[in-house]
Amino acid sequence: MRLLRRRPKVFDIQVQDLVLRITAPDDLAEESRAAALSFWEQLQSYGLRHPDFNSSKRPLRRVAADAPEIVKEVVSVSSSAGVGPMFTFRGAVVDSVGRFLGQQVHDLTVACDGDYYIRSKKRMKVQVRRHGGAPITVALDGARGIGVSTTLGRGRGGQGPDGLAVVAHSCMLADAAAAGVQACLHKPDGFGMALHYLQQVPGVRGGVVVVGERIGVAGAVEIAG
Repeated sequence: MRLLRRRPKVFDIQVQDLVLRITAPDDLAEESRAAALSFWEQLQSYGLRHPDFNSSKRPLRRVAADAPEIVKEVVSVSSSAGVGPMFTFRGAVVDSVGRFLGQQVHDLTVACDGDYYIRSKKRMKVQVRRHGGAPITVALDGARGIGVSTTLGRGRGGQGPDGLAVVAHSCMLADAAAAGVQACLHKPDGFGMALHYLQQVPGVRGGVVVVGERIGVAGAVEIAG
């Protein structure tokens, strides 16, 4: 008897103001939506009881004993990157849906506004958009699941990056480290500081930082031709 393979398709799900684009068998769409809503509600419910979780730009030292696992991971990950948990929420939902689906399929992508969870047996390519130039393509090995956070824009006061991509073992960590990079760029010699920072955060594989004509690469990131 021949077994039918579940072929991946692209479908969108919306949870509040987040729109997740998922590449996976489309019969998982309803499960994906339910999972995303569950994880989002856990983050929001905890934030209502602990307002600092939603607003702190600095690491939190404590988390409630009854906090959901996703909240505990968010606090731990953001602290390791030296930023507050508020920067990681989108990546946390992307990660959680990706891990949930990864229990059933081996090749998938979950994307949301420049954040990606990628699990693939083949090498994948992600484009890093930038102001004033052609996109930069980064080659990724996502066999075990990785997170990518990309940013386009100068940020406040024109001191942010013209393009940014951070690759880490989770999307929430990539988000947190991307926030750390943007904080570095506001300081004197911020470009060099940002590249050094990316090499110091545990779990970050590396990144690409673009400011004007300067393109910096940190860690084990491969720019594809």
